Amino acid sequence: MSTNVDPVTDNRPVLDEINELPDARVLEDKTPGWIRLPANSVPFVVTLGILMIAVFARRPLWPTDLWDHVNYGSWMMTHGQIPTTEPLLPLAEGVPMVTSAWLSQLGLAVLFSSQGFAGLQFIYGLLVIVPLAVVAWGGVRRSGSTAFGFVAILTCMALNWQQILIIRPQLIGVVFFSIVVTWLLAVRSWHPVGWLWLPAMFAVWANSHGSFALGLTAMAIAGLAHAITIAVRTKSFKAGLSNQRFVRLFLLTQLCLVAALINPNGIAVLSEVLRVGSNPNVESMFEWRPLTLRMNQGKMAAAFGLLLVMVLLWSPRRLRLDDVLLLTFTAGMTLWSSRMINWLAPVMALTLAAHGAAAWRYVQGAVRSRLVVPKSGLWTVVNLVLCWVFFAFTTFGVQVVHGRRVEVDRAVSSQTPVSSVDFLNSMDSLPVGLVFCPAEWAGFLQGFGPSDLRPMVNLHVHVIPEEIWDHYLQLSAGPTDWKGLTEIYGINLAVTQKSSHERLITKMRENAGWVAIYEDAQAVIFERQRQMHQIPVDPSDPPRESLGL
Repeated sequence: MSTNVDPVTDNRPVLDEINELPDARVLEDKTPGWIRLPANSVPFVVTLGILMIAVFARRPLWPTDLWDHVNYGSWMMTHGQIPTTEPLLPLAEGVPMVTSAWLSQLGLAVLFSSQGFAGLQFIYGLLVIVPLAVVAWGGVRRSGSTAFGFVAILTCMALNWQQILIIRPQLIGVVFFSIVVTWLLAVRSWHPVGWLWLPAMFAVWANSHGSFALGLTAMAIAGLAHAITIAVRTKSFKAGLSNQRFVRLFLLTQLCLVAALINPNGIAVLSEVLRVGSNPNVESMFEWRPLTLRMNQGKMAAAFGLLLVMVLLWSPRRLRLDDVLLLTFTAGMTLWSSRMINWLAPVMALTLAAHGAAAWRYVQGAVRSRLVVPKSGLWTVVNLVLCWVFFAFTTFGVQVVHGRRVEVDRAVSSQTPVSSVDFLNSMDSLPVGLVFCPAEWAGFLQGFGPSDLRPMVNLHVHVIPEEIWDHYLQLSAGPTDWKGLTEIYGINLAVTQKSSHERLITKMRENAGWVAIYEDAQAVIFERQRQMHQIPVDPSDPPRESLGL
């Protein structure tokens, strides 16, 4: 009897081959090419994320026209329509109103009603960070240098600092304008999808803020600059007008204009942009005045202007005509009105980054080489993880993840009359008639105070009759005839601000007809002893007195 035994074989090499992991160096990146990011994107995400959580998304909300915009949006939510006349101010009742920012106002109201103060803080931070990110990307693309991408961020922030401290629909315009200017100056290449996304963006822009007109102007200027450049180079005017880039920009600008007219106001939105800028009431506001060196942002603009001149002297790079014309246009607008520095900032940032890098290489004796940084899906994942981490540290992120809502005292600035509103809400009833208060407080008082509180004015000054606004300014200054002005408008309650109404407060304290019913470090609230019975329809109508309380 015999037994056959199969030979024993060593399977370990086979098992080792099976268990061996593939070489990571030969793994294929399966992520789509359009979503891959380079490694140098990480420091930008880290920097902007730190700014988001440390500065902007936690910044207290200022009591300016933010709350006016929220109130208009709330009115739209309640009534289900866009107002055609002023809906919140009795003294401006019936005044035609072209609501060019209706979409942003409605968005702010919806966000606040659903997410509270943290939602507003988060969207504010996002509206500041996004244009900085766009300009940084454009700065790197133009300069071929990661370092000068950060120069673009610094330039944009420094010039625009005072304007980005306040959340308002204007910030949406800054986002879109930064995209347009970066596309014009830094991209300069064309993809057919541009025929879709640019008009779509202008359609949203025109319903969110009137600055869409500046975006159209920038596109027209860039097209004209290119046509002139080609005409001079070829010594042929016809060649300039038939150039492909000029024709494309010319047609695209018209298409974006048509898209901008898709709004509830139609073509009237264009005349409204011009009308607001030339309104006499607007001209009386500090931020709309011409830029001067007495202003902090005037000093900053002068400093960066001088820096740009010095950089251009050293830069071997050709200064393109579109840079020159856009800088001239936005700088001229800024000199006319300091608030227009919003539009100068991204143009200055992109130009300074491009020529600053060229000047630096010239000084160093280096030759510019194309910045080639490999893109990978890995860096996309890293950046997404970083974005989630930074989001989780914002007040809104804490609210979403942990359910802890932000209280009003922590969400608004110290200049917000929170204690005054608490006192007004504690009153059994408000005196009849209008309430005199600072225009910058009106939105907060009306939105958070008693439902029957009706301010004399708010910061929507372009719809307030000029005579009424002039009387408000006079009354704020505490003139000799202050008592007569309060009687003309049937004002029985005055919420005064100590920092700006010193003379008026002194006069009211000295007058036996008014008594201070509340006072804190910020405000004094006065009530008339013998109250006026009605709100005059016309300032020239004499008011009637009722029995005193």
